[in-house]
Amino acid sequence: MSKRLAVTLLLISLAVLAFAAISHKYVKLYISRELNRSGASASQFGPDSINSLDPSVLLGEANRLAWLFNWPKAEPLYVRAEQLFKAKGDDRNEIYARIGRIRAQSETMSYVDVSQMIDKEIARPVTKSDPTLMLWCLVQKGYTDLEINAASAKRAWSEARTLAHSLGETQWESRAEGELGIIAFLEGDSKRAATMVGDAVLSAIASGDVGEQVRALEMLGNGFNEVRRYGEALAFFDRAIKISGQNPDCGFPYMAYEGKGWTLAGEGQFDEARRALDYALTNARQNEKYGHQSQILVEKGELALRTGNRQEAIEYLEQGGDLAREHAFFRMAAQAMFDLARIYRDAGDLQSAEDRAAIGVDVSRKVGDRYYLPRDLTVLADLKTRQGKTTDAESFYAQAEDVIDGMLVNSDEAYWSSSMADAMSDTYLRHFELEARLGNVEQAFRVLERVRGRTPASLLENGGSSARNEPKEVTALETEVASLQLRLMRSEDATDRAILLDQLVEYESRLGWTRSGLETTKREWFERPAALKTIQSRLRADEMILEYVLSEPQSYCLWISRNATGVEKLSGGRTRIEELTRRYLSSIREKRSDSILAGQLYAILLPPFSQLSATEKLVIVPDGILHLLPFETLRDASSSLLLDNKIISYAPASTVLYVLRNAKNSHNHRKMLLAVGNVPYQNQGNVSAELAKPTGIEKRLLRGMSDSFRTTLYDLPETRDEVLDIKRILGNDSTLLLGSEATETAFKAEPLSEFQIIHLAVHGFSDSRFPERSGVVLGVDSATSDDGILQVREIIHLRFNADLVTLSACDTGVGKLQGEEGVTDLAEAFLVSGARSVVASLWSADDTFTHALMDRFYTHIVEGKDQASALRDAKLDLLAKYGKEVPPYYWAAFVLTGDGGSPIRLDVQ
Repeated sequence: MSKRLAVTLLLISLAVLAFAAISHKYVKLYISRELNRSGASASQFGPDSINSLDPSVLLGEANRLAWLFNWPKAEPLYVRAEQLFKAKGDDRNEIYARIGRIRAQSETMSYVDVSQMIDKEIARPVTKSDPTLMLWCLVQKGYTDLEINAASAKRAWSEARTLAHSLGETQWESRAEGELGIIAFLEGDSKRAATMVGDAVLSAIASGDVGEQVRALEMLGNGFNEVRRYGEALAFFDRAIKISGQNPDCGFPYMAYEGKGWTLAGEGQFDEARRALDYALTNARQNEKYGHQSQILVEKGELALRTGNRQEAIEYLEQGGDLAREHAFFRMAAQAMFDLARIYRDAGDLQSAEDRAAIGVDVSRKVGDRYYLPRDLTVLADLKTRQGKTTDAESFYAQAEDVIDGMLVNSDEAYWSSSMADAMSDTYLRHFELEARLGNVEQAFRVLERVRGRTPASLLENGGSSARNEPKEVTALETEVASLQLRLMRSEDATDRAILLDQLVEYESRLGWTRSGLETTKREWFERPAALKTIQSRLRADEMILEYVLSEPQSYCLWISRNATGVEKLSGGRTRIEELTRRYLSSIREKRSDSILAGQLYAILLPPFSQLSATEKLVIVPDGILHLLPFETLRDASSSLLLDNKIISYAPASTVLYVLRNAKNSHNHRKMLLAVGNVPYQNQGNVSAELAKPTGIEKRLLRGMSDSFRTTLYDLPETRDEVLDIKRILGNDSTLLLGSEATETAFKAEPLSEFQIIHLAVHGFSDSRFPERSGVVLGVDSATSDDGILQVREIIHLRFNADLVTLSACDTGVGKLQGEEGVTDLAEAFLVSGARSVVASLWSADDTFTHALMDRFYTHIVEGKDQASALRDAKLDLLAKYGKEVPPYYWAAFVLTGDGGSPIRLDVQ
């Protein structure tokens, strides 16, 4: 056994035992697991034993292989056993072997025929009188019907779960739980699905059920793929492939390779995706796995489409669709047909598009998946739009949005809800475009607000995520996550780090599953975004909201003032805007001033209409890459900065701004300021205190981290003076955590909801693949289990009541872009936890310039200016002091998100 394998097995064992300590259920499973049945022990079945005349021996080995989902190896054993049992007149075991044989051959025939064959065996008196045989029939019925009829599969698995419980078959009961979780996902109940499938994974680990571990991990990876959480998905697929590879008798992990191909394509790694799919397709063809062949062909078609090869995409999709229809793989057939419908639609061949869509709807209805219904309705709506049947199109869009809303209500975990809204945001985008073209501003706004910022708005309306003490299960898992992260920060060994990262994904998922059963939101809030007139009533006379929608070939800006509204068509589509923005942001990070790009973006994003020129304060609601763009750096035709003429703030959505302004949070703060700075980073993360500090203009200290868990953390000496200066400006009613006192433990121990202003002058980091890991880095208290990293997943469970939270660190305003849902980042986390406005950065912040900016910002706050005006004036002060030629990198990193239009009422001593 290799050192790495030994360490891996040890860590898995410790993980199982650690979590088992939380739940007696897993202890029982761990002690009572049946090693032979799960395949944990090697088979004694020799290569010539297939000719054995003892059918019981053959059946036992076939069952062992089937338990590991190795149906190709199990098939000849079931065939031989069935023949021998029939010759002996053993009806009961003949039926048992026949069911195994039918399932083993299922992908070579129609799944409808397979289901009917199993029904025939279930109806036999012998089966009805034998609970164990009935359980075997029901689970194979459940596996089969999952591909063709979710409702029928649910009935089969529900009966199987009950029967397994009565027979004491704990592993079959756990498997049934996992399959019912998959069905819950297809029904749109992602919260229940995550809990049930997660529970199945843990049960499988505890009981030694290797086959179920692989299948459940594949299903979890597919779930994360559906909502575009590719980092987590890849971790689950790799784990499934690894476990399968360590057990030679395991069946080939087709779903893991199919899912990995999808993940890699989603991350733009097209060659790697193609290799993964080709490898799985070769294996599927060798073993006559027609279901997996059709799935892989469909994915190869989608991959070809992503890479611009339309004709190749059509060929693969037609092949995959035909194969799926021939063998009644309805879900795959529907996916192929809807992909083809979109291709033909975009090419202007509406008849072919409508034909494929009609086939897709027909086969999709046979499966009955609620999760995919919005996709079907959106394709039909878009076809109706192109045919000029706008009333029909609006009806289809409305139906799709109602279904999505229903699913999001059942997803109480904040980031999962954002991810699902992102995955389905195309429905809202297409509907918005239709209403915008028709000139229906109010309806266009309503469509947009049903998806934009819905997660923070609902959490804000419900008073945040954590008005309660965490249960012991959550606390234990939080401790384990913190311990893993601390070990990652200190590890220099690549092998150990790979194992620790693997474990971190597992424990983060467990934490999410545990919390998902505890959180609730108001159902009606998802269905009632703020009305347009309501938003207008909360705007001041000098304010205007600009909501951007990026699309192709046309992008839009929906604007709202107190007395008027409208939709402006922009002169560039998504691709053009994204290209210019990337180039412009690159120039900023290179510390250059590119006035040409700044002017081009201004010309596209700020069309000249009279209401805009007459408005002083702009609230920007970005879309896509625009979340990363500091609008105040753009330049008009005369090369003047937008900052010179406008006061800029940002919001996740108009509804979020309304909720923030309408919040009933108490303004009777007991304390004015909580500030953290001068964290002793060196000697944390295994960094030597003797490391030379950067010097010179090209090596200025930057507040940031280039890697979530492994980087050199230099001290930030300016932050001590920064915090002391803020205290001097605001007065003595301040609590400062400096030096060795600036720990995560000390911060969380403060009465956070009592502070009016919270200021964190620390390192920060953004993780776009695992957004909930993004955080600010504080000190580590060795006497506690805290890791010193205050992350998004922790922040949303704290409670603030601050008028202002300032994150004087790098990348705190950057996160994972979530389609029309917005962006998930640290600023949003503080907003949903009770802050009314958050100042955060879009890139690594220069230590010296940040200190100067914050000094001027708080000086203007004390002068009675609202937060947005104070931040703008602070930036103008820096430009006045250092000159207009100073690149935006030094003065424009910090932006204000939330309600920046109200002064903070201070009682400065």
